[in-house]
Amino acid sequence: MNNPIKMVAGENIPYAKEAFTNLGNVTFLPGRSITSADLKDTNALLIRSITRVDEALLNGTPVEFVGSASAGVDHINAAYLTSRKIGFASAAGSNANSVAEYVIASLLLLGKRHGFSLSGKTIGIVGVGHIGKLVKSKAEALGMRPVLNDPPLAETGQIDHRPLEETLACDIVTLHTPFTTGGSYPTFHLLNEHTLKWVKPSAIFINAARGEVVETHALLNAIRNKRIGPTIIDVWEDEPGINWDLFQAATLGTPHIAGHSLDGKANGTFMIYAALCKHLDVAPAWNPVLSLPAPGVPSISIEPDQKSDEEILGEVVGKMYDLEADYDRMKKLLNAPPEERPMLFDGLRKNYPVRREFYTTNVSLPENKKRLKHLLEGIGFSEINVEG
Repeated sequence: MNNPIKMVAGENIPYAKEAFTNLGNVTFLPGRSITSADLKDTNALLIRSITRVDEALLNGTPVEFVGSASAGVDHINAAYLTSRKIGFASAAGSNANSVAEYVIASLLLLGKRHGFSLSGKTIGIVGVGHIGKLVKSKAEALGMRPVLNDPPLAETGQIDHRPLEETLACDIVTLHTPFTTGGSYPTFHLLNEHTLKWVKPSAIFINAARGEVVETHALLNAIRNKRIGPTIIDVWEDEPGINWDLFQAATLGTPHIAGHSLDGKANGTFMIYAALCKHLDVAPAWNPVLSLPAPGVPSISIEPDQKSDEEILGEVVGKMYDLEADYDRMKKLLNAPPEERPMLFDGLRKNYPVRREFYTTNVSLPENKKRLKHLLEGIGFSEINVEG
């Protein structure tokens, strides 16, 4: 590469400095405030999901490559990029395991709070892409019975597709669809006043897809009128200017961080870094594995006791991922004036504490905990020692 390229990168992209500075000159800017003027001499734009990429941003700029270190692409005008012959790469699947672990951690936390077991419950999974498949696998490992809904995937014959009404009638409903407004199966307000009536009043409802998949006021009314059970929301319409009444009504609310494990974020950076290297015809020289810190909880030892395997599993997961702390941090934003909350919401995402995925922690078990070993392996733990 004779002439180093010029890049603009969103300042929230983890490890962007380590990854991209060996390719050229990088300017780091807040993702929501990147403008066309910032790109007047830029060859590559590297962003996350908070930057809208369209003609208004790129027209008249020399940008030839866009990389989005995010799984979703609803912030990208793909048709415009194609018309301009601008290279594009996203990070589909990079944080899928992180989101699936968020779902499992949420369910184990609710099980602990309300004294129920997940085994035997039906779980309706709406959207069976990278994340939905992992949720299905982990749910099955815990003894749940998945009911799947994904019309585009159903056309390929890859899943046992069930109607939306049947999927929403499960004990647990979790959303993992992309946000789309066109095509044969638009997901904008897929869950609305009508379809939410198919959800049981006792059902656990989780949205870790996109806020726009659920109509805010319809969900708020369902919660207030007790037509839906415990509600866990990670994604919101109109982020960062979300509806705080819905947050206060939810059982648990988090600031769009389900996919924010450090592993998932590093994977996303690497995927667009490798794509940019391919675009430039250079060999990748950065490996995220060498950059990640040790897990905050390197090992957990389980002592023999009278608790059920699922209770112990919940305690193990809780030590690794304190989901209630995420909720408490967001709840504190209610003390701020409403006009300041959007900035603070973004701040929670930008300054999110390090969270490693389950596979990074070593778990030691008594010899008689073979079923617990199976459960741990089923949700993603890989370093497990059984002590005699």
